[in-house]
Amino acid sequence: MKALAFYSFLMVRRLFPAVVLLVGCRSARISETPLVFFPAPPAEPRIQFLTWASGAEEVEPQRDGFESFILGEELRGGRRINKPYGIAVRDGVAYVADTKGLCLCRLDFKNGTYGKIGVRGPGRLRKPINVAIDSLGFKFVVDAERKQVVVFDPQDQYTTAFDIPEPSRPVDLAIYKNELFVLDNDDSPEILVLDRSTGKIRRRFGAAGGEPGQFKIPNSLCVDQSGFLYVSDTHNWRIQKLTRNGEPVWVKGTPGYQLGQFGRPRGIRVDPDGIIYLVDGATEIVQMFDADGQTLMRFGGPGDAPGALGLPSMLAIDRTSIPYFRKYVHEKFTVKQILFVVSQYGRRLINVYAMGAFPKGFKLTESELGTIPALPVEEGIGPVDGNDTDKEPTSQKPANPHARDQ
Repeated sequence: MKALAFYSFLMVRRLFPAVVLLVGCRSARISETPLVFFPAPPAEPRIQFLTWASGAEEVEPQRDGFESFILGEELRGGRRINKPYGIAVRDGVAYVADTKGLCLCRLDFKNGTYGKIGVRGPGRLRKPINVAIDSLGFKFVVDAERKQVVVFDPQDQYTTAFDIPEPSRPVDLAIYKNELFVLDNDDSPEILVLDRSTGKIRRRFGAAGGEPGQFKIPNSLCVDQSGFLYVSDTHNWRIQKLTRNGEPVWVKGTPGYQLGQFGRPRGIRVDPDGIIYLVDGATEIVQMFDADGQTLMRFGGPGDAPGALGLPSMLAIDRTSIPYFRKYVHEKFTVKQILFVVSQYGRRLINVYAMGAFPKGFKLTESELGTIPALPVEEGIGPVDGNDTDKEPTSQKPANPHARDQ
C-alpha cells in the first residue's frame, strides 16, 4: 500500500517539482489525505493542500448505520456536482457553477450542508459559467445560455437579471464599487461595464486581435483593490492588466510549459495583497504572479493524488473561511487565506488549499517529510488547435492535452 501511494503521488510530479508530503495525521479526514506542501525545501513552503469535496458526501456529516438504513444512501449519492466551472466563496460557503447540472451548487463547510440554487422559476439557470459575491452577499451569476447576469440575494433568492446585448456569450464577471465588469468571449470579444444596481451599460471596450487591449477567446477576468483589471486571454496564451477603461498596462505570457508560459490560461483571480493567480487547464497547475506580472511560484499539477488537479478551470480566494478549515492545517503553519480550485475531471472537484507560512526558522525534520525527486518537464508546447473554441466542457478527460476545453 505504501509503495502504491508513493507511485500515485510520483505521477503528480511530472510538471511541478516543488511538493512535500508530510507524514502524520491528526483527524479521520486527514488520515485519508496526506498533507502536501508547495514548494519543497530548501524553499519555504507557502501552500498546503487541505481537503476536497465533490458534493454532499464530503460536506454533510456522515450518517450512522441505522440512519443510512432508514434514509438510504441514494439521496446523498445523487447530490454531487456534475460539471463544475466557476466558484465564489464567502464565510465557509462555496457557490459552484455547475454547467451540466444547470445550477449553483451550495457547499456549506461552516454548517455541513449541501444544496442547489437556480433550479426553477424566473431564476432558473441554463448555462451558469461563473459567479461573484459582493460585500453584501449578493451573488451575480453569468449565464452563457440566458445571455444574462442573474442576481440572487444574500438568502439565495432570485432578485433580478441583467441582459447582455446580443451577439454575446458572457463567461465571467468582476465587481468593483458600483460596477460589474462582464467578459464576453464571442467572435467579437469585449468587456462590458454595467451599473451594479440597474444593469445599465455604462461603457464597453476591447476587440478581437492580438494587440494589447485586444482578445482572442478570453476566458476570465478579475479586478484588484485599486480597480485594475486582469484578463486571461486564452488563445493569445497570455494575461493582460488593464485600467477600468480598457487601457493596457502590461501583457505577459507565451505558449509553453515553463513558469510564465501558458498552455491554456483559464480562471484568473487576485488576492487583497495584489498577488495574481492563474489556472492553466493544459498543464493543470496554478501559477502565481505579483502586480507587475513577475512569476512567484506554482502549485497543483496533473494526476489523481491529493493536491493534484484534473482539468482545472477556476479558483476562489477567501479569508473569511479560515476557521472552518483549521483542523486540516499543520499546527505550525499560519494561514493567511484559503484557496479553492475547481477541477472538472476526477473525484476531487473542489480542492481546498491554505496559503501561509511557517514561523521564521522553523524546519520540518527529515523524519516528518517525504520529498519527491524533481522530474524533467517539456521545453514547450505547440499552438493550441485554432478550432478549439474553449467554450464547452467535455464529459471525459480528453486524450489530447492541447484540446482541453472550458
